[in-house]
Amino acid sequence: MGKAERKRRQAQRRALTSRPPEPQAVPLRQRMRAIPDALLHPQTPGEPYWKLLPWILILAFAARAAVALAGDFALHPDEIMQYLEPAHRLVFGSGIIHWEFFYGGRSWLVPGLVAAALALFDLLGLGQPHWYIDAIKLLFCAVSLLIPAGMYFFARRHFSETAARIALVAGAFWYELVGFAHKPMTEFVATALLCVLLALCMRTPLDRTRTIWLTAFLSVLVAATRLQYAPLALLPLGVAFLYTRHRMQLTLAAITAFLAIGLFDGITWDAGLFHSYFTNIQANLVLDPMRTGESPPYQFLLWLGLASTGLGALCVLAALFNPRRYGFLLVMATIILLIHSLSAHKEYRFIFAAIPLWLLIGSDLTARLAARWPHPPWPATAIASVFALVSVAGILNALPEQHRVYHGYSNYHGTINFFRERNPLFEAYRYLAQAPGVTGVVHGDRYYHELPGYYYLHRKIPFYDRRTLQIIGETTTHNLARSASHILSENPDLVIPGHRIEREFGPVRIWRREARDPEVRRWRDYAPNVTAGWYVTMKKIKPNSLLPPADFGIRYAD
Repeated sequence: MGKAERKRRQAQRRALTSRPPEPQAVPLRQRMRAIPDALLHPQTPGEPYWKLLPWILILAFAARAAVALAGDFALHPDEIMQYLEPAHRLVFGSGIIHWEFFYGGRSWLVPGLVAAALALFDLLGLGQPHWYIDAIKLLFCAVSLLIPAGMYFFARRHFSETAARIALVAGAFWYELVGFAHKPMTEFVATALLCVLLALCMRTPLDRTRTIWLTAFLSVLVAATRLQYAPLALLPLGVAFLYTRHRMQLTLAAITAFLAIGLFDGITWDAGLFHSYFTNIQANLVLDPMRTGESPPYQFLLWLGLASTGLGALCVLAALFNPRRYGFLLVMATIILLIHSLSAHKEYRFIFAAIPLWLLIGSDLTARLAARWPHPPWPATAIASVFALVSVAGILNALPEQHRVYHGYSNYHGTINFFRERNPLFEAYRYLAQAPGVTGVVHGDRYYHELPGYYYLHRKIPFYDRRTLQIIGETTTHNLARSASHILSENPDLVIPGHRIEREFGPVRIWRREARDPEVRRWRDYAPNVTAGWYVTMKKIKPNSLLPPADFGIRYAD
């Protein structure tokens, strides 16, 4: 055997006995990035920002302002008694105290924003209802622009520039986002912040310190504004954590923001960290079982279908055929529906954040359809026409079965009309705020939580509702005359001796006493406390809960 042959055989034996090279280990960062990459598709767009972006947002604000200024309506009593009324009491000293603001069951984040704006308006000489009511509405209209803006920047990095432009227009002019933009409700504010958070978590690589801290702060703020949205906020925060190289910094920023919110809550309630959140959770755990059977588990799906005339359902069904492309949005929509469906108490406003999610899906579906059939573009044109038709019909309250979705709380406030007419109750209180000679008001047909409150009345005068009338004693003409100069009633058969009808606003009549004497009895302060009915509930939560003041806290000055 030659030397060359021996070398060849030795090489063969070494090849047979040697181990194959081990595959190179995948770095942990790359493995973690694979999790969001399965559902997200972050990209750096090659096209410049749409030059019409600011103009679309200006038009969006104009549409929102038109609805806000055209009519007054209350979506839910919380709108006034939990946000506007406490802010008015903080700034101007008069306001009705409901249980959340006696026992500390509500955060001051949103009421605090309103109070800061009211204080500024008052400083500028605009501290009257005919100025600040509409100004506060416009403030929240401006906040709501974060929804279409966030939709644009998210879709631009997740889908395409074309989808982003469609999403911007959809978010700017969809009737629900327009119609409720001026409402100071936590669901609407949290949704605006959430849309910005969605856009931020797509900014890869997430390495700028300012962006990292803003992402962490917004995540915590969304959860703090609307506690039920906490899982929605944690999802984009988790995406940011997996994408950034500065995880310790992001974690530190989130912890700092979390503690800051807890400290703010503790200071505003002069209690422990997160006092209002613990109180609110405990109260809902007690109350929710009492509401069992109030509405079916599928109620939110029904409302979403009716409000969008089926467009939302079609978008979600189409997205199910491409879960990789739409998985992230579908997961978020599923989370919000599941969380709120588990509760017995359901209101459509609770799942407001689901609206921009299905609009984002629909925007990309439309963009892809337009790319597939560019000539002629009839499919995309047809979709745009249907969208416009439904949105216009919605803002005019002309959609089929729309009244089943948008109606006042327990019929106290009537059907929600965006444009057609103002609620006459609010018109009556706007009138009383500026009418001469108003030294006391009795509204014996309703309870405080059904009324516009001191926020609209804006006078430091006695203000009685149906419940507080009992402290007057017998409601004789003499007692009424000592208690108020004006009486409101929606009873067409009511006749009040010694009073005449001064103004009528639809079914609401304003009676004014004819004699100047006797003088109306003044109160020591103008913050009636209506928490008495909650004492039993609060005792179950905290045995040492404060006992509400007798006679609703009303004390006469004489």
